[in-house]
Amino acid sequence: MRTTAVALLALAGALTLAPSPAGAAEGAEVYRRRCASCHGADGSGGAKKLPPLSSPLVQSRSDADLFTAVARGTADRKMPAFRGKLADAEIAAVVGYLRTLKP
Repeated sequence: MRTTAVALLALAGALTLAPSPAGAAEGAEVYRRRCASCHGADGSGGAKKLPPLSSPLVQSRSDADLFTAVARGTADRKMPAFRGKLADAEIAAVVGYLRTLKP
C-alpha cells in the first residue's frame, strides 16, 4: 500500500507539468484504444451519456484525482478500474490527454 501511495504522489507531481506533444500523442492513442468506447471518440460522453470530459465538472478535478479515478474506477462503479490493465505511465498519459480536450 505504501508503495502505491508513493507511486501516486510521484505521478501526481509529474502530472502538474504541461503534457509534452509526445505524451499527449501517447495519451490520445491509449484513450482511443481504452476509453473512447464509453466516453466517445471526442470525449463528449458517448452513447452512455457520460459527462463530457471537457466539462468544468471533469476539468476542475486535480490530475491526481483523475489518475485515481482511472486507476481505481469510480465509487458508483460506472467506470471500471484500469490499474493492472494499463501501466501507471499510460494512465498518466491519458490524464495529460484529457487536459487537451476543449468544450
